[in-house]
Amino acid sequence: MTLVDNRNTSEPYVNLAIEEFLIRHGDCSHQDFLLLYINQPCVVLGKNQSIYKEVNFEFLRNKQLQLCRRISGGGTVYQDKGNLSFSFISQFSESKINNYRLFNQPVVDALRKIGVDAVMDERNNIICKGKKISGNAQFTNRKNIISHGTLLFDADLNLLRNCLKENDFKVESKAVSSVRSSVMNMKDATDKISHTEGLKEYLKRDLKADSILQFTEEEWNAIVKSAADKFKSFEWIYGRSPLTTITKPDIEIEVEEGIIKDIRHKTQDARQLIGTKYEFNEIKKALENSKACDLLKSIF
Repeated sequence: MTLVDNRNTSEPYVNLAIEEFLIRHGDCSHQDFLLLYINQPCVVLGKNQSIYKEVNFEFLRNKQLQLCRRISGGGTVYQDKGNLSFSFISQFSESKINNYRLFNQPVVDALRKIGVDAVMDERNNIICKGKKISGNAQFTNRKNIISHGTLLFDADLNLLRNCLKENDFKVESKAVSSVRSSVMNMKDATDKISHTEGLKEYLKRDLKADSILQFTEEEWNAIVKSAADKFKSFEWIYGRSPLTTITKPDIEIEVEEGIIKDIRHKTQDARQLIGTKYEFNEIKKALENSKACDLLKSIF
């Protein structure tokens, strides 16, 4: 197993770009790669999810967290310094598709050695005492395949629940929806490791990551550029959201690819927003010099 040196970055967009770079350019013909990283507080959506359905609007409005989207499917996850993310990148094989046990069993075994009663459930999550400690997803380009997941060690579970809680108004979309689960932190199940960095170092050893991949400056610059140009862009984070209908008191809004496609309100003033990005600051800016500025609270 070859450990990927991510230069100890906690920038979620950079770590997401590293994963895509390895999928597209990694030589997995003679080695498998392991990427371990700890992100700054963020919410990460699956590739095919609607951001408006998955994330609580209070958080969307106040921008309290970085919002991200990964290249794999699956559900939305919250990450912070109390969460360790792991990614296995290997050469593609049909037998690896949805074979989460192949990738996750070594992680489960490692956790059990430190006293965490970890098992895999029928949804391919890793659970402990009936509660979820790890969600997982996969992506392949038929050259390489990535199977990656989260490990809740000492995350802010109140923040997790608040930013992912359902809104108190109707949000409809045919996008893939997250399956909400009870969660727990592993720190409550082991006294052998005291912090997330300790878990990271332990997994390096137990998973036998005995060689290191270091990116050249040219490769690193390409990764950082991809993080800025793609993974941090409105088009990727918001724009990949499928058609979503938001129904609030006295107003109905249709949003597709992050853009207001239609809006129904008792006044005609709201229709000026058709074609506007459905994002709080964009709508606020569009309404600043309008008689309909009081619409802002109704719309977002």
